[in-house]
Amino acid sequence: MKKVFPFLSLIIALVVVSCSSDDSDKIVQSSLNSITSFNIDFEGLTEDDVVYDLGNNITISVPFNTNISGLVPNITISEKATISPAPGQPVNFVDGEAMPFTVTAENGDEKVYNVTINIRGEVGSGSQIKTYHFKDDYSESITTYTYDDNSNFISSYTIEEGGATTTYTFIFNDKNQVIEVKSDTKSTVYTYNEEGLIVSAVEKEDGIEAYTYTYTYNAENKLEKKERVNKENDKITNTSYVYNEEGNVKTETVGTEALENTYDDKNNPFKGVYPSAFAKINVGTGLDGVNINNPAQGSFSSDTSVTYVYNTDEYPVTASYVVFGFINTNITYTYY
Repeated sequence: MKKVFPFLSLIIALVVVSCSSDDSDKIVQSSLNSITSFNIDFEGLTEDDVVYDLGNNITISVPFNTNISGLVPNITISEKATISPAPGQPVNFVDGEAMPFTVTAENGDEKVYNVTINIRGEVGSGSQIKTYHFKDDYSESITTYTYDDNSNFISSYTIEEGGATTTYTFIFNDKNQVIEVKSDTKSTVYTYNEEGLIVSAVEKEDGIEAYTYTYTYNAENKLEKKERVNKENDKITNTSYVYNEEGNVKTETVGTEALENTYDDKNNPFKGVYPSAFAKINVGTGLDGVNINNPAQGSFSSDTSVTYVYNTDEYPVTASYVVFGFINTNITYTYY
């Protein structure tokens, strides 16, 4: 019998050597696929304005009106990994919607990070008017304002006039935009466009549609025209607005009647007490209009100038003027 053991041993040895050689030459690819740092440079914001919650789901909180389109994130990822969207590529985020970022390791393993930018609700600031007391020789009314503790905007106001009291309550959405103002008998509901401007409103009395409003704006997003339709007789009333350099309403034209006013250089009591979109549709040349400064005339003729007394914050505490040469008018403002 032939001895084959030496021959078999030689074959086994060659196979072992060959396998050992293949293992040593094999390249092990990286499986790392992590985002190690993530931040965004938001135009006009500081580091304190932006809040990050980093993890597999990345959440970013930014102030109201922050532009979140065309952003280029600053991202660091694991060595030898790749990411999509690619570095340097602008990303159009949508408020509150997750944007997936996929990190792919060298060996093909993937990890998805969902990045969500939340735009915080608008927040008011500045002096808060408490009461607006109007009194002339024939009538008197007191309006009292209350505020939301979180937004600092007016949450309701109560008008006392002629022995009657009516309270109007503001309903806000999650961005602190006014979507409805209502009393026991009236309700006005507002519709916004994508830019956050109020474009229409429907006013109901006792549940029946009474008026509809349409708002258009100029290139600077200031109210340019308000159209009101009386649903009872379909009568249309158009009001247009022209502004001075400071942003106050210089001319308010109702139908064919143009109402003019000039202004002082002090603070308007209604500045900052409403969210910006709601403030835009409540402008006007009168003393109760939302402006930057205060009207210098009590009515719409040059011989009825207003005399103001201001507090240390340069907000008015009293205003007085004479209408038609004989009606004495006095307004008192108080603040929180």
